[in-house]
Amino acid sequence: MANTLTTITSDMVQDEVLPALKLGLTPLNAVSFETSDVPRNVGDSVSVGVVTARTAATYSSTFESGDSTVVGTDVTMAAPTFASWYVNPNLEAQSTLSRFMAQGRECAYGVAKKVTQDVLGKFVEANIGSTSADESVILAANYDVDDQADMLELLANKGVNAGVSAIHNVSYATALRKDTGLQDASAYGNASLIQTGELPPVFGIRQFYTDAFPTAVTSENTGVIFTGRQTAAVAVTVPNQVEQGLEGAAGVRIMQVTDPATGLSLVWRTWLNSSTGAYWGCVYVMHGQSFIQDAAVRVVSA
Repeated sequence: MANTLTTITSDMVQDEVLPALKLGLTPLNAVSFETSDVPRNVGDSVSVGVVTARTAATYSSTFESGDSTVVGTDVTMAAPTFASWYVNPNLEAQSTLSRFMAQGRECAYGVAKKVTQDVLGKFVEANIGSTSADESVILAANYDVDDQADMLELLANKGVNAGVSAIHNVSYATALRKDTGLQDASAYGNASLIQTGELPPVFGIRQFYTDAFPTAVTSENTGVIFTGRQTAAVAVTVPNQVEQGLEGAAGVRIMQVTDPATGLSLVWRTWLNSSTGAYWGCVYVMHGQSFIQDAAVRVVSA
């Protein structure tokens, strides 16, 4: 274990830990989601590009009519969201590098779950509404693709006709997997659901599911959120390293690791507690979110 902290490289973290963060944040692709590897401070504003609906006109004399279809919505960066773990070789069996990294993966997913909860916590009655135009009461056991068509109509009535996504909790996602219309490969051209368990698009609606529905949403009996990208803005980045001067002190090592494909970054921090002999690890990010407009509907269970 003596070399566990010093032999971990940024490539190892990128390959083994960062994917867990990326996976947990996947449902946020349902809204306007911005990632950045530029470090920020608490309270900084980050502009998230939001693509809004456009209208057409009849030509009279020029095509130069309209404005930018992408506007910036500022979100404020909050204090870092983190998850930590430790191993103590004095009190337990000698830990291996693979076990240490496995704990890092679990913490990365935990960080992603907390960020997702903070975002989904915006999808409450106060923002969406609670009338028949905003929600449908459907038990999870009865939920199927026909219900998705009905929810798509509700969302279209709010002006959302493209880029629609559905974010499910676990029970509603399970019910949808049991729908014979989805299990029948002839209905949509492939057998991906049976082979992989991944929900395919339904009527053009991207399907997400997560175990990160927060109490603010579950207390309103919400099981599925249908939304467009213009509903909310989210930014995820990394904090400035105010403790950079500690690098090397007490075994402190700090790495910023970035996914080259998406720009998603996390900070990997390890150190030694000299008083206990425990080896510590921590992963963290910064994020901010803002609810923009009521362009979402939901499924609730009575």
